[in-house]
Amino acid sequence: MFSKTFSFRRKSSDDRRQPRFQRTTSQPSQSPSPNPSPSNVSVPIQEDDAQSTTSSSQAPHYSYFRATSDHYRKNSQAKPGALGLDIIYAPDCEYKVDIVFVHGLGGASRRTWSKNADPELFWPMKFLPLETDVCQTRILTFGYNADFRTSGNVSTSVLDFAKDLLFELKYAKDEIHGDLNIGDAYMQGQNDPNYEPIIKAISAITFLATPHRGTNLADLLDRILRSTFVTNSKLYVSELAKNSFTLQKLNEQFRHIAPRLEIISFYETQSTSIGLRSARVIYTDDIKMILEKESSVLGYPGETSKALNADHHNVCKFDSPKDPNYITVRNALGSIVAKIISSSSSNKRLPPKRKESGDLKTLLAIAEIPDVDYIFFRDQWAQGTCDWVLKEDRYLEWSNAQDQSRSLLWLNGGAATGKSVLASFIINNLVEQGFSCQYFFMRVGNRGKGSLSLLLRSIAYQVARDMPEFMEQVLQLADEAIDFATADPRTLWERIYKSILFNLKAVRTLYWIIDGLDEADDPRALLRLLSDISFSSMPIRVLLLGRKTNEIVDVFQKLRQVTDLSTISIEGHLEDMRSYIGQALCMSGNAGLIERVVERVVRGAQNNFLWVHFAVQSLNLCHTEADVELALQKLPIGMEAIYDRMASTIAQNPSATDRALASTLLQCATVSLRALTVAELAQALHEGTYTMLDLQRSIADLCGGFVVIDNGENVTMVHQTAREYLLNSNDRPFGVDKGAAHKQMFENCMRSLMTVGLRARVKDNRQPEFLEYAATSWSSHLMLTPPDCAQTAETLSKFLGGHWVLIWIQLLATQRHLGVLVEASKHLSRYYNQRKRFDAEPSEQDHLVLKQELVDRWAEDLVKVVGKFGMVLRGNPESIYKLIPPFCPQSSAIYQQFGRTKDKSLVVSGLSGQNWDDSIARMSFGPGTYASFISAAGSQIAILISSGMVILYDSSTFEEATASPVKHGERVYRMELSSNGALLATYGYLTTKIWETSTGLCRLSAPNVESRPRPLAMLLTKNNTMLLVGTDDRRIRSLDLSQNPSTWQLIAELEEPELEGHFLNSSNHMALNSDGRLIAVAYRGHPLSAWEIDGPVHIGHCWRTREEVARGEVIEAVWHPHDLEVLGLYIEGVVFKWRPYDDETDELATGASRLAISRDGNLFATGDVRGTVKVYTTAEFGLVYQLASEDTVLSLTFSPDLRRFYDVRGNYGNAWEPNALIRFSEQRSTGGRTESETGSLPRNSTASESWIGGIDVITALAGSPVGRLYCCGTEKGVVRLHDTKRGKLAEIYASKSFFSIEQLTWSKDGRYLCFSDASKKVIIMSIDPRTGELDPAVEKGAEITMKNITDGPILQLLFHPDSNKLLVRSSSTILTVPTADFSSTKSLELRTSQHRWIIHPQDPALIIDIGPSSIRVLDWDLAERQVYSFQYSQTPLRVASSSNRANTVDRVLVTTDKRHLLAQISLSDVKSKEKAFLYFKTPSCSTPTAAIPVIDSDRATDTITALMLPPSLSSQIGFALSFLSQNNLIFLSRDFSMCSRRLALPSDQGATSALLTSSPSSAVPAKIEAKPMSNNRQGSERHNVVEEPPKLLFSLPGDWISRDCLALCAVWGVEKSVLCPRNGEVAVVRCSSLV
Repeated sequence: MFSKTFSFRRKSSDDRRQPRFQRTTSQPSQSPSPNPSPSNVSVPIQEDDAQSTTSSSQAPHYSYFRATSDHYRKNSQAKPGALGLDIIYAPDCEYKVDIVFVHGLGGASRRTWSKNADPELFWPMKFLPLETDVCQTRILTFGYNADFRTSGNVSTSVLDFAKDLLFELKYAKDEIHGDLNIGDAYMQGQNDPNYEPIIKAISAITFLATPHRGTNLADLLDRILRSTFVTNSKLYVSELAKNSFTLQKLNEQFRHIAPRLEIISFYETQSTSIGLRSARVIYTDDIKMILEKESSVLGYPGETSKALNADHHNVCKFDSPKDPNYITVRNALGSIVAKIISSSSSNKRLPPKRKESGDLKTLLAIAEIPDVDYIFFRDQWAQGTCDWVLKEDRYLEWSNAQDQSRSLLWLNGGAATGKSVLASFIINNLVEQGFSCQYFFMRVGNRGKGSLSLLLRSIAYQVARDMPEFMEQVLQLADEAIDFATADPRTLWERIYKSILFNLKAVRTLYWIIDGLDEADDPRALLRLLSDISFSSMPIRVLLLGRKTNEIVDVFQKLRQVTDLSTISIEGHLEDMRSYIGQALCMSGNAGLIERVVERVVRGAQNNFLWVHFAVQSLNLCHTEADVELALQKLPIGMEAIYDRMASTIAQNPSATDRALASTLLQCATVSLRALTVAELAQALHEGTYTMLDLQRSIADLCGGFVVIDNGENVTMVHQTAREYLLNSNDRPFGVDKGAAHKQMFENCMRSLMTVGLRARVKDNRQPEFLEYAATSWSSHLMLTPPDCAQTAETLSKFLGGHWVLIWIQLLATQRHLGVLVEASKHLSRYYNQRKRFDAEPSEQDHLVLKQELVDRWAEDLVKVVGKFGMVLRGNPESIYKLIPPFCPQSSAIYQQFGRTKDKSLVVSGLSGQNWDDSIARMSFGPGTYASFISAAGSQIAILISSGMVILYDSSTFEEATASPVKHGERVYRMELSSNGALLATYGYLTTKIWETSTGLCRLSAPNVESRPRPLAMLLTKNNTMLLVGTDDRRIRSLDLSQNPSTWQLIAELEEPELEGHFLNSSNHMALNSDGRLIAVAYRGHPLSAWEIDGPVHIGHCWRTREEVARGEVIEAVWHPHDLEVLGLYIEGVVFKWRPYDDETDELATGASRLAISRDGNLFATGDVRGTVKVYTTAEFGLVYQLASEDTVLSLTFSPDLRRFYDVRGNYGNAWEPNALIRFSEQRSTGGRTESETGSLPRNSTASESWIGGIDVITALAGSPVGRLYCCGTEKGVVRLHDTKRGKLAEIYASKSFFSIEQLTWSKDGRYLCFSDASKKVIIMSIDPRTGELDPAVEKGAEITMKNITDGPILQLLFHPDSNKLLVRSSSTILTVPTADFSSTKSLELRTSQHRWIIHPQDPALIIDIGPSSIRVLDWDLAERQVYSFQYSQTPLRVASSSNRANTVDRVLVTTDKRHLLAQISLSDVKSKEKAFLYFKTPSCSTPTAAIPVIDSDRATDTITALMLPPSLSSQIGFALSFLSQNNLIFLSRDFSMCSRRLALPSDQGATSALLTSSPSSAVPAKIEAKPMSNNRQGSERHNVVEEPPKLLFSLPGDWISRDCLALCAVWGVEKSVLCPRNGEVAVVRCSSLV
């Protein structure tokens, strides 16, 4: 009945797989055989009709044949054809293409392709091998049992046949050479990785009369089969019914992968004689078209369709090689084969890999490509329509790739005049011609589809799929940390189009088709951007379609002045309407009647195709001429009347149930934020659908034609005007109340999100279809419900007050949609403000106030959860249940509801803050370090230190980068980061240097010009190949970074015109715009000046708006990233915005001294000497956010994603993430109808404010060994004592000179506390903990000044277990001091400070000095007992390097059995800053009583074997913290999670029995041999540790992560807690798993 062919490319020899089965000994190895390696394959598929002879009833089998003529001749006699794969021809030479013929349902592998069942007319074997090109291919057939006249196989489906084919293609073998790697069932293989090699080999598919949309005769055949005794109905027959669900689903799936293939579709043009008789039913002979063209043609872009002069029986059977139909098919196959052979032999670049395409889709936040809309409108196209546009002169000029004059074309027309169908026609025509065509359909009814941002991202994605070089450069934008989903459209245009696409070499013309211009959120903005295409090196043609509105007409009038623009009106082409009516009208009657009807409909249509559609529907129901006349007379005038009639049909439905269901369906369809699928709609309706037999039919029958179901099973409005009619239905027969509809949709979403058992389904990835829509859209519907609706408020309170809200957050985290939380926060906030006006007074309705407060608290919580726990949620979505709530402020809703766990498994205390704050990190540079400038780009934060050093931080973790610090070697005046943060430019006094931020390597160093001008502006431009610098001598110079060495080139010298009454001196500030073409120059006592650098050309001066002040000194200035305007700051704190080309100026008094603008130019921030930061909108100067804190703001900048800003205030910097910025950023990503209806967040009279007090940074921290008490020291020299239950008890010490506390330690019994400060003063205090509610008694015991005793800072303090001695270690000396009288101090000079000292775990009378190259055992009198030297053996070269002395022992952990030690070592000689972890047995304490004289500490007599933690474990460890019971290693992971991992340590009888061996007589120094631990269990049993997966205990919030926290974070085992410094306080995290 129907057929198709596939084309497979042959894989290279590297891709060939070994045969799954070997040939048997009986097979002659010398026999000739074709090489069956996968090839490019072309395959026809045909289904014979019911008159064909009965096929063989044998079961399916697999055939393996050698390529010999005898074999073919023998096989050719088979009737009707073999089942399975069958090679019917193979060339003697090597082939590169396979052609596989697959018959259709009811057909057979040979009979289908043989005229009159004659084996000599089996054209795939008899004709094709004689053809040029095709003779170089291998030809195969595939047969399967699909005879609908035989009994059995009742439940066999089309999918079953597809799976059989895939199995055959994967496992069938040629006798000689193995795999036949070719295939069909393309879509099925797409979803199964087992068939990936087959699917990749398919290049083309040719369809011969294939029923893509089914056939009405399938129902007839199904009834015949049901009525016979011989057989019964077949599932695969019913699946061929007209527009069956199976076919629709297959088409929907296939359209996604069709663009990768070359598709050719042939269709029949002659009627087919049908003569079917059965025992029960007799059907007389009739003439029918089995398949109309609309069912045989897919209508995809690039598809080639061709008519064959044949009926359905003979569309794939030919009389001879001269048969015209055969010639047509042969030419098509020959063309495919030629292309494949040419492609395989050429060296052209391969199309982008699937992974790259997927990465780009994620980067650009593309949910779907717009082919759904294309297919929908293409299916509505009627043969013979739209051809007129191909003859229009203006269209031909536009489409002519050689004509560079016409780049923009606007096709306009009224509503429902066929613009979208015309767009699909033009797209198809361009693709058929081989042009590179990208398209987008803007739709008001779908959220985001009117968004300019989505349009630009979608077009970019489509271009990238067609241009690998463009894809490669766009993927590199990931390094710039731009959130493309929320980025301003102008940023997208600048970074993707103007910076990349417009500068690519012109290889072909790009054609962009944009439909629905009038439905765009901002048509003006779109047209302004498109006006730039005339500057593109890449030829681009843009065709716009839309209604002619006054707004668009005005913009086009202005565009004509800057670009070539043509317009075409699509109205008045009545021939299209006649063709459409002629094909859609199914009414019988003579030609004269039909012609009169068509003309009357055309006259009444008024160019409206939608009106024609409904008119034809009415006429098709007529049975007599009188009925036709009556129908024509009743046709209403205009669409309004048509809609009235449709609404009346619904309103007059006699069934109340049907009316209610129709109302519910239309409510969902009109207000849904995107088109819902049938399955989603069924779940949204919930109760009423379980008893419905066919929802699709119910939608069509009950909704009066207002909605349609497209090929993707999406339920959409028939037209935007239909939605407008229903939502504005005053005094109309039927309508939809917008508020009630949104309320119903909100309730539907809530019902879905509060389904019993939902958490388990989310975890198992078994979400219902409607759940995704409900999760992302409920808050938008909430915004549009009536605020006085009590039911809505009750439902919302139930959702937010129960565990459902956590399941929702988990779902969004799983789907990577955390941005929805920010959107929901905005909507909740606005709903809360609206709701307050309708609730009763608090004194009367206290429970309503509580519900209001619940909504308000969650509105804030949702934003903060994203900002502070986003990284945790993305890595572990289930952490929202138990691991996140305890870390939230106690006043937050999430803590109140879920943070107070009954089992107390995770409790956080010690923090005074009850509310969320906006600080997410504090970057401390150390005392005496002064920062003057901060910049952020990509993932880097760069801070310029006055000493000429640049500190780099990772913007996600706020860890100091591996390449930090970057040391220029001299004073640095200015620095500049590249847009992606990959390069750093530093301009010093003598030299300018370019650094790689990833490695810290200096890429280029160039001497500065001899006059030593100071840099005032710097810019890395031209894809980071040029550095532009503006200096105070009014010159702009460039440095070519592609050359090394490179010299400065003078670009421009600005001859500033002198103004009367003004003094012109050296410039004090400059600002370059983003592309380096414009510069603004400021002087003292002279107006700001703007220049075009090319020339240079002076633009003008900026004058003050107040006449009495003629000038002002500009101290800061920046160009707007996308507009031709300058934002500046006068010395008295006035911000100004100046448009130099228009000479317009606005001013705003702020009192600021620092200024920064966001990357998209929508926001700017100011900082002042009082520590206040304010954020404004650039367009209106509206205050968005205000922050007050201590210390002067010296510099500030925005993050690339605009959600944060950073500032520096002397010796520290801050990262801030206020809700206002997060909401402002997310506001742009939603777009669509909802945003236009609800508006943005209301701008209050007072902006969002925040106060952050001064922070005294924690510098030392320790918990009492006996529990309860802990102490911390601060940067200002304060020591505070805390109680785990009562919080802060007292400040027990305060340095009068504010010397920071550097070391702090407790005695073993917890009765003494010792600390030291930066002045090298050591203080001991006695502490009596007491019991009950009494405060501990604190008494100062002693104060020792070490300033004159030792050099360098104090690095470590240790109490003797009996508290009678104190060990003090500095960078140069170690001392032991008796705590009783401090008289008999012992000291020992140290060679290095990279060691760590501990008390001997097994003998408190000894101490151990552990360094990166040695271990020493000493007593408390510092007498040396034993020395061990490291010798790295079988370890990575980076550890066993010659610079081991630079390595530093950070900390040493003791196992709970005190028998082993773990040393954490920082490898300072490698840039990665990785750490090594050495595990070794505790050095023996069985030493001679007499001390060994310390003569040569390098000599030793013992050997210790150390084991190195394997990379699989060490790579996870950020900081090793402690050993707890059963040798559980507690560590802070690289992603800042607290983890536990049990180390199954070696037994004494096993590998480590020789960890410590004594050889006193040996003269060879003792060695500690480091051997790497194996990664597998077998290796572990031999000589090292058995690994187990780590256990996650909890994760630190993002705003806790700082250098201070990471350095001081400690496990407090006795309290089962972790102590974490945070913003000047200490958080005590008690975790029941810390045992």
